[in-house]
Amino acid sequence: MIGKAGIRGQRLPRWLVVLGAVASAVTASIASQSMAGTAAVPTGCTDISATPPSYSGIQFGAGIEGIFTNFNGLGQGCADCHTTAMDTQYPSGNLDLDPADAPSPYANLINVPSDQDPNLTYVVPNHPERSLLFWKVNCTDPGTGGRMPSNGYPDGMTVLSPYQQALIWDWIAEGAPPGTTNGIFRGTFDIRGLFIDGIFQNGFEIP
Repeated sequence: MIGKAGIRGQRLPRWLVVLGAVASAVTASIASQSMAGTAAVPTGCTDISATPPSYSGIQFGAGIEGIFTNFNGLGQGCADCHTTAMDTQYPSGNLDLDPADAPSPYANLINVPSDQDPNLTYVVPNHPERSLLFWKVNCTDPGTGGRMPSNGYPDGMTVLSPYQQALIWDWIAEGAPPGTTNGIFRGTFDIRGLFIDGIFQNGFEIP
């Protein structure tokens, strides 16, 4: 535990004390949720802390849906499997991320319980650290099912880039609006990240 006494008699910087307190609080919060059966704990997550945050200007349509439809620049995306193909098939995981279908991916994600685990929610606005969508693209073991794209689709090796993962984190941290983020949800103390090999590394947006 980090305290005011510091290390070897030296006083720790205030930001480090606050960081330790926030990390401890978040870890305790998620652990208590897990014990209560309301949340899992993801592991094997990609560190996105070095990716500069996008405070505003993230468009859900171009930015987030763009990942769903074309995450590799070759026209391949999450919606290749997560689609009803206009009500002609069952979407993978019972999650439709195809903008051509109705209802929209936005309506299928925001405050919607996961089909795999109803205790988990795909997107909790302002809380990427509690959003299964982020866990799924960021973590090898997201707490339920496996990492997406499934089986490294389309080539067996594909994962979203740290920038794409960070874009999803930032969009959710900004309140997950259906339009464009404008930064008003951001607090003054903003650290980013989740779990790396089961250990809490950074932090999350202060609501």
